[in-house]
Amino acid sequence: MPGPLRIVSERFPSLKDQAIRQFTRDESFRDLCEDYEACADTLARFESGKRGPEGLRNEYAALLLRLEHEMLRHLREHMDRDDG
Repeated sequence: MPGPLRIVSERFPSLKDQAIRQFTRDESFRDLCEDYEACADTLARFESGKRGPEGLRNEYAALLLRLEHEMLRHLREHMDRDDG
């Protein structure tokens, strides 16, 4: 499993199968997953040892939440389409 898909599946285990489907089908969802992985990795580096300015850490934490929201929105929209 590619790294971006693994981290998303770990964050949203109940949506793992749907995330896998969208990851293989949809380039924009893949891009979101890749951005999420990069953001999560950067935030983890900042938080280990409290490196980096606090404001920058807060920006990455906010970005991570926005990416999560966007991924969930995307999955919900595609779930609705797959069901209908």
